[in-house]
Amino acid sequence: MTQMFRRRASMTGLTIGMLCLALHAVPVAAQGTKSANTPLPRATPESVGMSTERLARLGEFFRRESQGNAAAGYSILVARHGKLVYSAAVGMQDRENAIPMSLDTRFRIFSMSKPVTSVAVLMLYEQGKLQLDDPVARYLPEFEATRVFKGVDAAGNIETEALRRPITIRHLLTHTSGLGYGSNYDRTSPLAKSWAEFNPYGGQSTAENIRQLARLPLYFQPGSDWRYSYATDVLGHLVSVVSGMPFEQFLKTQLFDPLGMPHTGFFVSSADVSRVAVTYRRNATGALERVDGPLGLPPTSPPAFISGGAGLISTAGDYLRFAQMLANGGRFEGRQYLAPQTVELMVSQQVPDAAMGKAYGDTWRGLGFGLGVSPVIDYRAVPQANRNGDYTWPGVLDTNWMVSPSTGVVAVVLAQVLRGADGLPNRTYQDMHNQVYQAIVELEPTHR
Repeated sequence: MTQMFRRRASMTGLTIGMLCLALHAVPVAAQGTKSANTPLPRATPESVGMSTERLARLGEFFRRESQGNAAAGYSILVARHGKLVYSAAVGMQDRENAIPMSLDTRFRIFSMSKPVTSVAVLMLYEQGKLQLDDPVARYLPEFEATRVFKGVDAAGNIETEALRRPITIRHLLTHTSGLGYGSNYDRTSPLAKSWAEFNPYGGQSTAENIRQLARLPLYFQPGSDWRYSYATDVLGHLVSVVSGMPFEQFLKTQLFDPLGMPHTGFFVSSADVSRVAVTYRRNATGALERVDGPLGLPPTSPPAFISGGAGLISTAGDYLRFAQMLANGGRFEGRQYLAPQTVELMVSQQVPDAAMGKAYGDTWRGLGFGLGVSPVIDYRAVPQANRNGDYTWPGVLDTNWMVSPSTGVVAVVLAQVLRGADGLPNRTYQDMHNQVYQAIVELEPTHR
């Protein structure tokens, strides 16, 4: 969710001709066949009130974006009323090695992991294994003694106080627990140093990371404010403790396998490394540079830290099936994953209306937060095309998806680019909504 502008930098390292060849409006297999290209049954756009011409315009828009270094490439899927109406792979998965983007490309989806983890928690809630307002310390006792930031003394030392009320599971789902994140989310407050020093990727186990989190001072008393945080990582560990199985196993057996998401998990096999999108960032001139280190290629073996908030790798097709399940009220291909009323609770506003704008500024106006996703609460105020009730939660490397209950549209647009030294943010979140909505020609189509 970002500002509405970006420098159109000149393309480097790849010819225009190669990029033109890398735009694939992919033919879709026969109805009932599932593949990377056809994660849902196929329909013509006009049969569900969308426009073939305007969907092609969407693909052309993102082709131009890749030429202008907004990202190296995009994987794009659009569905309406459970039918796939558009699929395209645009630009390059790996520019330096001239590997085109494809619908089979794997992406590190980072915070798009959060809705998945939230669904896992809500599945346990429906099974009666936890309640949303249960204290987290009932299951993770390390949070019993968590302290809360109170101020600083005359010497600049941090002062804390005891919890006035316990952190609940609902607080974690809504990011109202008082937990924080790393240096990207706080560079100025007295707690910035403490939270920046927490490194969950130092080789310690998930359980040890959660114990370290519980020892850090909260930014505020639980339930009194909103702050984006490691809360969903705590929830992933909670799922493991409550279910009695490793979190990754719970997701695989309860969600990924039955949903038909074979390319989603916390690492990729060595054989699939060649299918992983390279992570890029824009340098000060607007050109794309490869990113090495933790934000580069994902692990090829199970990581020590299983991050429920940011750890998943997936494909556009896999995530489309997950999103379509939510759009269907928790049901997909004959199996009920969540009750419709639980999905309704998940995607409803759970925090003060001003929380998003207060946290991130004007580009977040009109947006709320539910249980792991952000619903539109005032479509007139948001910077992009939306309707009230639309919901999503994107990833930091420009991975995006949307569900629009009132129109029946579900879309996924994945890239792999980090905001860089040019200081200009990714805006695919807004572009996706604008381009998908311009392709809707009937808000309430007559099914043909």
